[in-house]
Amino acid sequence: MSLRTVSHGDLQNLSLSKLPASDNSMFKSYSVSSNIGSRFGKESMEEIKGVSKPSHPPRRPVRAVRPVSALGVSGSFIQINHLQGELVRKRKECEDLKKENKYLSSEIHCERIMMRTESELTMRNLRNLNQELQAEVKELKQKVHLNQQRATMCSRAVEEADKSRNEAEKNRTLAEARALESKGERDAALADKVQLSEELHTLSKEHKNTQLLLAQTEKNYFEAMLKLERVSGEKEFVLKESKGLEDERNKLRQKIKELTDENVTTNEKEVTWRRRAAAAEEQRERAIKEQQQAEHESRLAKREKDKSVSECLSWREKYQALADIFRAQEELISQRQNKACQANIKSYFLCMAESDQKIKILKNADGTTRNFTDHS
Repeated sequence: MSLRTVSHGDLQNLSLSKLPASDNSMFKSYSVSSNIGSRFGKESMEEIKGVSKPSHPPRRPVRAVRPVSALGVSGSFIQINHLQGELVRKRKECEDLKKENKYLSSEIHCERIMMRTESELTMRNLRNLNQELQAEVKELKQKVHLNQQRATMCSRAVEEADKSRNEAEKNRTLAEARALESKGERDAALADKVQLSEELHTLSKEHKNTQLLLAQTEKNYFEAMLKLERVSGEKEFVLKESKGLEDERNKLRQKIKELTDENVTTNEKEVTWRRRAAAAEEQRERAIKEQQQAEHESRLAKREKDKSVSECLSWREKYQALADIFRAQEELISQRQNKACQANIKSYFLCMAESDQKIKILKNADGTTRNFTDHS
């Protein structure tokens, strides 16, 4: 509005400067106010000062002029002077009307310029609004697309969890079948019951150690996920930890293979011990107690797993709240999370399926025993 009023005032000054100084004394100033709607119809135009129409003296009525031949000798000179004065007044009035016409034309020109400037300003404002609305629509579409991708990823994770549960139930049925087979082979070990009791004691310790190792690896995995979600700058460190976990998983697989080989050898020994059946009943009772303890520990592990899954879901909801800030890194992190979850869940259920078998104490590469402490 300031630009519009200044330009209008400049045009008024130019129009006034064109008028002669003698005629400016005959005009009076007056104000014209016009309300023109802006982009939302709330802006108003300032008052524009102008110059009023010239105030003329009252015009005399036009008289009928007689021809010169009709005049008498005595009154001809007076009437001629009177007619000349009338002509001078009429010429002056014509000049005043011409000046007034020029002034009005300049006023009309100024008003046209004002209307053009106002229309251009409104069109610019409307274009800017249209561009902003289009940008907002694009952002909303991108958000909807990202939310759809997250929903599909969550549904896939739920399906994978159901599949892993079914596999765990199958492994449990297989373990029960193996327990029934071991009951049928209770006539196995009579003379070497002391050795078998010591081996069972060591195996129970190794089973507990493996469960502690699994719990520790799960805790490390969830801590790594939380660190990835909280701090984007620690991405490289978490990748190194995930590589270390993969190495540990490979080592565990190798050790499990070794344990399976040892189980084969023990089964061969048990074939020779079938003749010794007196002390097998005591061993069977101990095996039943240990099996009950193992089932109780597996239930506790499942409860801890459910708690960790609920915590993971709560952290995922928080992560979705912070998704607007970490848009660029979200897809990479989600892909890594899916891969790591699949790998860790598979390794967990493999270890739980083979927990009833005989396992050795995990050792480092140099032969020293590994410490299982809670780093959280």
